Amino acid sequence: MRAKILFLCSLAALAQAQPPPGDLLQRVTRKVLETVDRLPKYMCTQTIDRSQYEPAGGMGGHACELSERNQLRLTTSDRLRLDVAISAGREMYSWVGESRFEDRSLFQLVRNGAVSTGSFASFLMLIFRADDEASFSYKGEIAEAGRQLAQFEFRVPVQSSHYIYSGAGHRVTTGYFGDFLVDPKTADLVRLTVHTEALPPETGSCEASTTLDYSRVRLNNADFLLPDRAQLHILDESGRDMENSAVYSGCHEFLGESTLRFDTAPDPGAAAANQSAAPADEFPGGIPFTIALNNNIDQSIAAAGDKIGAKLTAAVKGANGRTLAPKGAAVTARIVQIRRFYVPQPSLRLVLKLETVDIAGVPRPLAAAPQSSTPAPDNGRGALQRRYATEIRLDNQDPQAAVFVFYDAKGNFVSSAGFESRWQTVSR
Repeated sequence: MRAKILFLCSLAALAQAQPPPGDLLQRVTRKVLETVDRLPKYMCTQTIDRSQYEPAGGMGGHACELSERNQLRLTTSDRLRLDVAISAGREMYSWVGESRFEDRSLFQLVRNGAVSTGSFASFLMLIFRADDEASFSYKGEIAEAGRQLAQFEFRVPVQSSHYIYSGAGHRVTTGYFGDFLVDPKTADLVRLTVHTEALPPETGSCEASTTLDYSRVRLNNADFLLPDRAQLHILDESGRDMENSAVYSGCHEFLGESTLRFDTAPDPGAAAANQSAAPADEFPGGIPFTIALNNNIDQSIAAAGDKIGAKLTAAVKGANGRTLAPKGAAVTARIVQIRRFYVPQPSLRLVLKLETVDIAGVPRPLAAAPQSSTPAPDNGRGALQRRYATEIRLDNQDPQAAVFVFYDAKGNFVSSAGFESRWQTVSR
């Protein structure tokens, strides 16, 4: 880094901007790393809207040149909501509201579509620490949104890079380059853009780029430089254009475990039944039960990662007739995917997984799989077809998740309160 600063300082006499570029880069680096070093105590919620565009004439052949937007059509879109934090120099992810982070990657949580890590802090660590040996150059000043900003470029060759790209079952290390904008008055980073070098054919992708907009956020009487918006763009060899737009919210100090409950008024007599209810983790496998949603699921606002509330429509009983869970007991489920398709006909794919059932006021883990013996009923909102995770293993890869497909010519998809689905317990 010292060599980089000296190199930039040698250019200062030729540059018209104030302060000198070398001094400004040094101040920016210091402020960025101050934020990065303090972030392990904090977490934020990340909401990602994903859209996929395809050539209107269909896909095929090699198309690593970006098509005009009017030559593409939107084919599918979805939304994710996750919590993100930093630990041991890497980003950790969980579904929103879990309040704990397990040893699993983002790609284990989200198994379909384009996702990326690095937007929260990793890009800053790679570029502004010396590990990836980025080379910098000063490009001058540009005017944006009524203020003068200093522009720097950077480049990291593949032999020095830690940027890993995964696609089509292949993982490759790629060189990358880009630029960033800085407010010369405050030395605050305003925007960072990162491009991969041309990706090898085995990845099925041409290139990927990420743009991050930053702002200062005050947390616990301290200022942090955090992204308020991130955009990922991937172009693949078939001409498919994938775009992710992420926003960050609810940033706060991470304090460890917490419990989230959905309280639902049980049926009369449920309290008495609760007294004899057995813990859910003692459920034997193969016991059928039905749940009904407490509220609507509206695709315009819902996201994968959201928890939803439901209740048992009848008591769950064991083979000896003992009540294991009473009628009306609160059930929590998680949306694993909520994805909209626009062609060839409008449809919505909703994937749910059950997590807990409330017994005697205590949420207990609930291991269950969708029943595959009969289809779900038509709820009056167009043909509703029930499909099962075991039949689409490549897409969902979780036999304990139920997949529902809604069809509506107008594209108005709302799964109504009271919507019922059938499940059966799974032995642990």
